[in-house]
Amino acid sequence: MNFAILTGKVVSEVKVINTDNGSPLCRFTLKVDDRKFNCLVVGMKAYKFMYDIEEDSVISIEGTINDRMQLVVQEYRLDSKPSYFGQIFDYKGRKMPHKKVMF
Repeated sequence: MNFAILTGKVVSEVKVINTDNGSPLCRFTLKVDDRKFNCLVVGMKAYKFMYDIEEDSVISIEGTINDRMQLVVQEYRLDSKPSYFGQIFDYKGRKMPHKKVMF
C-alpha cells in the first residue's frame, strides 16, 4: 500500500454513511494545490471527524491509498477552521437576517 501525508482544504460537505455491517464511513473531498482527493474515514473516528471538521477547514492527514485511488485517513489534524466574517455582513455593512426575507 502507498502511504501519503497531505495538507489541504476540505472542499465538500463531510458526510457520514452507515454501512450494512454497522461500521460508519465518513467521506469528503480534500483539495491540495490544484488536485482533489476523495478521502474516507472509517470506524468510530468518523463521528468525531464529522463534528471536528467542516467545509473550508484546512487539515493535515496521514493515510493510505486503496485500490480505488481513495485516501483512507489514519490520522488527521485540524490546522485552521473557516472564517465566516465576510458572510455575516452584506456589502452595505448591515447584518444579514436569520431568515430569508422577500423585498
